[in-house]
Amino acid sequence: MPEFFIIAAGMINASFMLPLKRMRTWPWENAWLIWTFTALVLFPLIAAVLTIPHLASDYLEADRLGLCKICLYGMGWGAAQALLGLSVESIGIALGFSIVLGVSAAAGAVIPFVRLYPELLLHQTGAVFFLGLTVVVFGVILCALAGRRREFELEGVGNTAKRPFKFGLACALVSGVLASMMNLGVSFGGSLLKLAIDHGASPLWSVNVLWPPILIAGSIPNVAYCLYLMRSRPSTVYRSKENLLHCRLLSVLMGVLWFGGHLLYGMGIASLGTLGPTLGWPVYMSFLVISAGLYGFAAGEWKKVTSGPIRLQLAGMAVLCFAVFILSRARP
Repeated sequence: MPEFFIIAAGMINASFMLPLKRMRTWPWENAWLIWTFTALVLFPLIAAVLTIPHLASDYLEADRLGLCKICLYGMGWGAAQALLGLSVESIGIALGFSIVLGVSAAAGAVIPFVRLYPELLLHQTGAVFFLGLTVVVFGVILCALAGRRREFELEGVGNTAKRPFKFGLACALVSGVLASMMNLGVSFGGSLLKLAIDHGASPLWSVNVLWPPILIAGSIPNVAYCLYLMRSRPSTVYRSKENLLHCRLLSVLMGVLWFGGHLLYGMGIASLGTLGPTLGWPVYMSFLVISAGLYGFAAGEWKKVTSGPIRLQLAGMAVLCFAVFILSRARP
């Protein structure tokens, strides 16, 4: 069942930031730098080497322009992470993440669908696809409103943002578009996928040939952002009450969870067939939001919140589940 892989991927990936709760006094950029190396460089290379025969030959024989485009998509996705950080400073975590995931789900699915399958636009498959995508965006909006109301109740309505709200909103929207570029790299990497399969790779693991160029390129903006933060506040780099080994191991665990989710996502879209990345991406984004909400309830993040935002959050999660059901019917 391809959807199972994608649902599991969303649930695992949504948990990757939970270890940060265990190292609150360790600077974020320290953990993120270790996460970048493990999740975006080390693990993708290991997965590709273990599952893709003749990996070096695949890259050497690949179309140079196509390979460069895949890397550029990866860099665009990497830049989205820094913009997300700027948006959260202005509009809050819940609203910032929800906008980014909603825009990413829409752009990452619509662009490849229109470019690669224009003949399906007026087909029943196209109608079901766009209906499901609309429901995804609506569900994300409900979760965003719930998160925004939760933040107001917990922190008060006073505006303590360092930057204007419009600036944060613009950063979130641009970050959402750039975040979709990961799926664009997968969707438009068909020639490299075919090359890997022709050289003996299993179709189930074939997406692993795309992760190194996408994610290693995406690591560049992430490393640059971490180094910028370390330089701007050097006193925080080493000064911490946390056990360094403990924090480093938790940072590696973040990388395991994050890339583990993407590994399952690659298996899921490979099993879905031709429309795999197009249909799989909004399902993946939906279960990121659903799972993040469930983890938030389990961690007690909604304990001191009134029933209004909780009902709104549960409604948004239910709508997203319905959207996944609709998208599961969009396969031709």
